[in-house]
Amino acid sequence: MHRIIAIVENTFKESLRQRILLLLIVFSVLLIVISLFLEPFALGEAPKIMRDFGLAAASLFGVLTVIILGSALIHRDVEKRTIYTVLSKPVKRSEVLLGKFLGLSALIALLELGMFLIHQLVIFAYEGAFAPSLFIALPFTIIEVMVLLGVLLLFSSFSSTTLTSIMGVIFFVVGHAMPDLKLFADQTRFATLKVIAHGFYYILPNLENFNLRIDLAYGIGLHADQIVFALCYGVIYIVFLLYLTKIIFDRREFK
Repeated sequence: MHRIIAIVENTFKESLRQRILLLLIVFSVLLIVISLFLEPFALGEAPKIMRDFGLAAASLFGVLTVIILGSALIHRDVEKRTIYTVLSKPVKRSEVLLGKFLGLSALIALLELGMFLIHQLVIFAYEGAFAPSLFIALPFTIIEVMVLLGVLLLFSSFSSTTLTSIMGVIFFVVGHAMPDLKLFADQTRFATLKVIAHGFYYILPNLENFNLRIDLAYGIGLHADQIVFALCYGVIYIVFLLYLTKIIFDRREFK
């Protein structure tokens, strides 16, 4: 366990030192603050628009951060040849993967918390009151990012940084288009397309399960079974992705 903790700490600190991270933080904070000036376009729905826009900005920050940093998580160590030093020690490859996954996840979770707090300050500046119910979205935003990180680690275990980044973007877009994919699968008249579409729907990660932004921003009630399902779905999918990555990573030869 102490070996995993050491890798977690190292990954956390190394990711925190990346210069691109500061740019992403500034960009996301500006997006959240910009929501203060959307009132002229809100048509009387300024508070709801502000909530929705702020939650979307926080989510976008997590996605951009995980794609940019996560796609190079393994490749950076290979290029610096530090992976050889780590693997020469009594450390299992699965421990390396888990440590890196948890390290970057912890950093993004901490930064997401900061984004949510900034969002609350913006809401307070406009309304004179906080909206603590929006914090319900925080764990689901983090789980969504962790699922994407699992996808990125899977592809980075056998492909290049560029391809890994591209696949991360594709999985994010497709993951949020799952309701449309399901509708297409149900309505298409072509049997082959129906089977393929249904296959993609059930195999690929459905990131819409973690999207509670509209419900929370517009005061739509959440059901307990919806929350429990999203949490269980996220945990199971993350474990599945890490297991696949472990299988591939164990067989990879570093030269």
